[in-house]
This record gives sequence, C-alpha cells and structure tokens, in this order.
Amino acid sequence: MKSRPRKTTSAQRLRHRLLSEWRGLPEPPILNFKEKQLASVLDKVVKDLGLADRMRLEEVLAAWKTVAGDFVARQSVPESCVKGVLMVRIMQPSVHFALLQEKPRLLEKLNAHLGAGKVRDIKFRHG
Repeated sequence: MKSRPRKTTSAQRLRHRLLSEWRGLPEPPILNFKEKQLASVLDKVVKDLGLADRMRLEEVLAAWKTVAGDFVARQSVPESCVKGVLMVRIMQPSVHFALLQEKPRLLEKLNAHLGAGKVRDIKFRHG
C-alpha cells in the first residue's frame, strides 16, 4: 500500500493557529508526516531494543517447565537462547548427567512445543 501525506483537518489548523498566537511567534508550517503501519514500526522497535531475543527466551522458559518436568525445572534454569542454542544452568552433577542422557528427547519435545527449528541444541553447564 502506497502511503501519501495526510491532509490537515480544520481542527489541526485551528489548534496550530491558536498555539502560534499564544506563543506570540509566527506560524511555522504544519508538519505532515506520512502514515506508517503500526506493525512495521513495532518490528523495528523490537529489533532495535533487542526484545526479540528476550521474548524468545520467555517462550523457552515457559516451555522448559512443561517439557523437562517439575523436578528438573527446579534444578535447572535456562539462561539464554542465542541462534537456536539453549544454555541451561544445572545445580547438581547428577541432574547434569540425567539431562545429557535425555538431551535428544528434550530437543524433540521443545521443538514440538515451540515449533520446528526454534532450538537446535542444548548446552548444559554447572553453576
């Protein structure tokens, strides 16, 4: 859709004239910006602020609790998900070993829950 400059309304012109008189300054031209679709502006803002990665991590956190189970979710914390690699911090060595054994199943369940290809790999670390 091609956007064109909007026409000023009579209310905008009246407001502009009243503000100019109140300030005691000559009337500058009314700035008339092109319309933009909200979706394009929001996509740019989310990308510029780096919120897309944070929103993806929130999705993964919610999915981790359902996929891993209650006990494992209490013993582990997903820290980041960058380029499809999920980093999970583990509290106990025994849980680390168990998760290494279950890694393919966890990957399959995460991708089924989040959508194919969202999580390519899971890396575990103590701490």
